[in-house]
Amino acid sequence: MMDANKKNKALIKGTGIYAIGTFGTKMLSFIIVPLYTYYIATEDMGIYDILLTTIQLIAPIITMQVSDAAYRYIIRSDGDPSIYIRNTMHIIVVNCSIAFCLVFFVDYFHSIPYCTYFALLLVLTRVMDSIQKLLRALKNQILFAVSGIIYSVVFLSLNIIQVCVFKRGINGLFLSGVIADCVAIAAIFIFEPRLRINYFKKTDFAIVKKYYKFSVPLVPNYLNWWIMNSSDRYIVAAFLGNSANGILAISHKFPTVFQMILHLFTTSWQDLSVADKESQKGDYNSKVFRLFYRLTFSFLWVLIPATKVFIYLVMNKSYKEGCDYVAFYYIGTVFQSFSSFYGVGYLRNRQTGKAFSTSIYGAIVNAVINLAFIKLIGIQAAAVSTFVGFLVMWLIREHQNREELNIRINKREFAIMLALSVTISVVSIMLKWTYNLIIFALALVIFLLVNKKEIKMILNKIRHKIKRA
Repeated sequence: MMDANKKNKALIKGTGIYAIGTFGTKMLSFIIVPLYTYYIATEDMGIYDILLTTIQLIAPIITMQVSDAAYRYIIRSDGDPSIYIRNTMHIIVVNCSIAFCLVFFVDYFHSIPYCTYFALLLVLTRVMDSIQKLLRALKNQILFAVSGIIYSVVFLSLNIIQVCVFKRGINGLFLSGVIADCVAIAAIFIFEPRLRINYFKKTDFAIVKKYYKFSVPLVPNYLNWWIMNSSDRYIVAAFLGNSANGILAISHKFPTVFQMILHLFTTSWQDLSVADKESQKGDYNSKVFRLFYRLTFSFLWVLIPATKVFIYLVMNKSYKEGCDYVAFYYIGTVFQSFSSFYGVGYLRNRQTGKAFSTSIYGAIVNAVINLAFIKLIGIQAAAVSTFVGFLVMWLIREHQNREELNIRINKREFAIMLALSVTISVVSIMLKWTYNLIIFALALVIFLLVNKKEIKMILNKIRHKIKRA
């Protein structure tokens, strides 16, 4: 078992590599969001978002999450991974081919907007996601990061050309996604020789059976995550219309970027913890989680008012309403990352059924609050229900994995930081953007005070490296 120092280095290294491939590209995605508001109408953006949300819903059903099973067995195996890779790709190709045909079959009876693009993206995103999971299992984090960079550069470049120059609207967005997926997938196979194996050998049904035993319980779990993250779009579209959903889609992109940043850490944490075959003991996990929640909560205090100011000053006026919906989505994102952090316990012990049970409770809470309050408080119901749903999920996971992960939480400190996050959210929503500038300045000071020890340590390490260079 690795000691704490080695674990810290591995965790920091993994997070850094994922950051290279994700953070920069997601920031580019974030920067391009205002462009959408000037070139795409709210109603069109609402339709585009509904189609992408539908892809996310169908995705786990198509693949049965077998890549998660492959990830778990490859990363903890010292043998030849080719047999796992081969059988994974056999399942993915067969299932995606069936899904591709079914999309056009459904379209024959009930028209699907942009059906061809929808079918292509459905298949390509599943292939891309699966082979990226294989890269993580093979511990090729660098190519994982590079593939993310390739995808984002191609996608964003084509976005600018298609949407801003040729003004092709959501047709341009769809085409950009299809081409970017194809280029990234090709690059992965070119640069990872372990994926270039003989795929014409027979399928090993013993491995397929083992895969499904592990991964099938994850499918309803992922569906419940979808309910918590994305079902809001359908409810808002049904009750308030596609234009309101377009506003929601743009405002939701800000918490999505934040979630991607947090995902850098939780992904690296998952790689480290699942690969560790020894039981989790000692104070290490407690220290890591305490640092994680202190940083995320305190950064949230700065992010919430800053985002409202940004949306109000930069976005097209038809989307400005979205500035009041990001705050509770941000808090929901934080608890989503906490749930992912604790979800490692299920992967280690192959208790994927418990992952499902926790997510279904969260999904039920999310749906009930959303439906109960959507007519009373409008789009805000979607944000609040997401926050409460993920809070419930994390509370259950914390209880179930307390013994496995051995994490002790300073409940008083945690409660104070959560209460301050909710308070800042409410105040930010109630006050105009000009007052949010004051909140931002105060929150920035508090952030620096709360994390002064960590900031000082980082600065000292940077100075040390500069002197050595």
